[in-house]
Amino acid sequence: MCIRDRFDYTRHRLSEIKQAICTSKVLKIKTQEKTREGRLQRKPKDGQYISSFRQVLLRHGMTMTAIALICMLSSQSTASLSSNSVDFLLRPQIYAIASGFIILFFVIYLFLRKRAVNLSQTLWIGYLFSISVVEEVAFRLAVPLLLAGITSNLFAILISNLLFASLHYFTLRWKLIPCLFTFLGGLGFARLLDNTENLVLVILVHWFVTFLNTPVPPDSRTN
Repeated sequence: MCIRDRFDYTRHRLSEIKQAICTSKVLKIKTQEKTREGRLQRKPKDGQYISSFRQVLLRHGMTMTAIALICMLSSQSTASLSSNSVDFLLRPQIYAIASGFIILFFVIYLFLRKRAVNLSQTLWIGYLFSISVVEEVAFRLAVPLLLAGITSNLFAILISNLLFASLHYFTLRWKLIPCLFTFLGGLGFARLLDNTENLVLVILVHWFVTFLNTPVPPDSRTN
């Protein structure tokens, strides 16, 4: 075999090896993507897998915030917000202390789980509080109040919490079972609000429960 033939043969073999490596990488990525499935999320075969804080914020946070803002345009919702915040307005220091204890619990929990309390984690805890406020204002206060004008209070609460759970299915791509528990949890929050007429208390409970369910950002866990 002459030098030129040997060179062409070597180049051809290198090209085949390079192509084989690229094909292997593509197949590996596709296999990982097909089998990827979180504790809460469905497999990505029917949509994009949510794997970052930014995706959660844009898909879920912004959707819920938009719904809450639209609902709060009603004067009824504004009046109900005031009437269900009386205790907070009279004793804000109690709720500030309670929030401090909740945050202390979060820090201890993360420490025991060997999770760093860095900027990303701090922002995540802040997001969980914000989304708790937004969701309680929207789905335990404003939406049931608006629906009560066209149906009974019971059906208004059921429809509102069904919508609340359904949005988790689409915006966060949750599985059906977690969505069912979200629906039941929403009913529990609604009952707590009805019994206490204290929206801030319900928000703090929601914040605490949401943290236990998703304590770290999605880019730090398999959600």
